[in-house]
Amino acid sequence: MGKKSFIRMFIIYLLVLTGLLLGVVWILMISSYGIIDKEIKETSNAFITIYSNEVENSISELDGTLKNVASQKVDLAKIKSHNENEKTLAAISLHTYMKSLFINRVPADAIIVYENYNDICLDMISSSVNYTQKEVLRDFTKSTIDDPQVESSIWNFIRLDGQMYLYKVLKTSEQAIAVYIESDNLLTALKEEENGNRSIFLVNNEGEIGKIWGNETIDIVNGGNISAIHFEKYYNTDQKIVEGQLFMYCLKNKSDFLKQASTSMIIVMAMAVISFLFMLLFLKYTRAEIIRPMQVMIKDILRIKQGDYHNRIDADFKTHEFQMLKDTTNDMVDEIVGLKIQTYEKKIELQDMELHSIRLQLKPHFFLNALTTISSLSSQNKNEQIRQYISSLSRNVRYMFRAGLHTVTVLEEIKHVINYFEMQELKYPNCIFHMIDLPKELEEWKIPQMLIHTFVENEYKYAVSLESTLTLLIKISNQVIDEEEMLMIEIEDDGKGYPQEVLNYMNGITEKTSDKGTRIGLWSIKNMMELMYERKGLVILENISPHGCVNRIYIPKTSRNERKIEQY
Repeated sequence: MGKKSFIRMFIIYLLVLTGLLLGVVWILMISSYGIIDKEIKETSNAFITIYSNEVENSISELDGTLKNVASQKVDLAKIKSHNENEKTLAAISLHTYMKSLFINRVPADAIIVYENYNDICLDMISSSVNYTQKEVLRDFTKSTIDDPQVESSIWNFIRLDGQMYLYKVLKTSEQAIAVYIESDNLLTALKEEENGNRSIFLVNNEGEIGKIWGNETIDIVNGGNISAIHFEKYYNTDQKIVEGQLFMYCLKNKSDFLKQASTSMIIVMAMAVISFLFMLLFLKYTRAEIIRPMQVMIKDILRIKQGDYHNRIDADFKTHEFQMLKDTTNDMVDEIVGLKIQTYEKKIELQDMELHSIRLQLKPHFFLNALTTISSLSSQNKNEQIRQYISSLSRNVRYMFRAGLHTVTVLEEIKHVINYFEMQELKYPNCIFHMIDLPKELEEWKIPQMLIHTFVENEYKYAVSLESTLTLLIKISNQVIDEEEMLMIEIEDDGKGYPQEVLNYMNGITEKTSDKGTRIGLWSIKNMMELMYERKGLVILENISPHGCVNRIYIPKTSRNERKIEQY
C-alpha cells in the first residue's frame, strides 16, 4: 500500500487551516457589511422621507395657490374685455386676490398672470426677487403661450438670470397662469449639513437635476442629468414627489462605508485580517524552513535512487535537524555506492529513456506555441476558436502526460492524432490535408504511445507552411515479414523530404554523434523502438520523387520491455 506524503498532507492541513481562517474573516466582513449596509439604507430612507414630505407639502401649497388663482374665472375672463373700465376693475380685483395669497404666506416666490389679447401681465413677487429677475420671470411667462416645449400643468425646472426655479404654468392660447419658487426655498425646516454626507436632489421627468441638498460630486451637479451619475458607486434611495413629474433621490457614496463602522467592529476586522496575514507569514516560513528543504532532499534522494550515485545533498540548511539529516544521508549514500550491482544497469537505462521520452513530449516550445496561438486568437476576438483550441490542448496534454515506455491501441493513438490535427488547424488553417486509413480489425493492435504523434508533430515543425497545403497520408496495414506478423504504419507527405544525414542515421547507415540539435523526436523514436522491441530496422525513412517522403514503422505483436502506465 502506498504511503502518504508528509509534505502533501502538511500543506493540505495548513491550507485547510488558512481556508477556515479566511472563511471566518469573510463571514465577519460580510456580516459587518450587511449590518452597515442596512443601517445606511434605513438612514437614507429616513432622510428622503423627511425631505420628500417637506417638498411635497410645499408643492401641494403651490398647486393650491395656482388652482386658487385659476378659479377666479370671472376676473380672468373680464381682463380680456374690450371695455376698458371692466378690464381695469377685473385686473385690480385679480391682483388684490393674488396679494392676499402672499399675505397668507404661500411658499411661492412669484405668481404671474399674463393675458395675451390685451397684453396684460399681473404679478405678485416676493421681495427676495430683484427687479431684473422679476422682468425675466414676466418675459418667460409671456413666452410660454407660444412655446410648445413648455407643457401646461407640468412641474419643471427653468434657469433664469442664473437662478434655478421650480415652476408650473396653466396656459391656453390666450392666457398663462404661472407659479414660481426658487429651488433653494423648497425646504426651510432642514439643515443641509445634517444629512450625513449624502447627496439629496430633486429631478424632473427628463432627469434634470434642479436642486441638490448636501454634497455635490463630479457627476451630481445642479443643472446636470442623472444619466451622468454612476449609480453603481452609491447607495441609492428614491422617492416619487409628483407622479410622472418630480422625483427625489438620496445617494451616499459607497466609499463612506468604513466611516459607518463602529470602532469595535473595525478592531475585530483588523485583528481577523492580521491573523490571516500572520497565517500567510507562517505558511511562508513553513515553506522556506520545512517544505523547501524536504523537497530539496527528496529531489536529491530521487536522483540517487534513479542511478546518479555521484549526486549528494549539498544544500545549506539553516536548521540543525535538517543539517544532521543531510550529513547522515550523504554518509549512507557513500556506503551504498560501493554496493552498486551491474545487473541493474539495463533497468536504469530504461528508466532514463522513459524520463527522456517524457521530457521530449513536454517541450517548452510546444507550450510557448500554444500560448502564442491563444494570444493571437484573443487579439482577433475569436473566443469560440479559443475555447476549441484550449479544449483540444487539454486533451492533448492529458494524453502526453501518460507518455513513456508503454503501448496503447493504435485506435487510441489515432484519436489523439486527430485531436492534434484539430488543435493545429486553428494555428495553420487549411495548411494541411490529412487522410487516415485504419482497418477496423487492426484498431486494437498495441503500438508505443506517441509514435504516430511524433511523426505528425515533425511534419508541422519542418514541412507545414502557411503559403501552401501539405498532403499527409497515414495508412495502417497488416504485414508478414520473415514469417512474423507485424503492423506496418506508413506516413507519407508531399513536402520537401528529409536531409540526407537524417536518412542515414534513421536507417542505420551512420551513427548520431550528439544528442543535441534538430530532429530530437525522431532520434527518440528510433531509440525507443530498439529498447522496447530489442531489435533494429523497425523504422525506415526515405524520400520519394518528385518530392516528399514516406516513413515506414513496423510494430511486432509484443514488446520485450514495457512499463506499466502511471495514472495521473
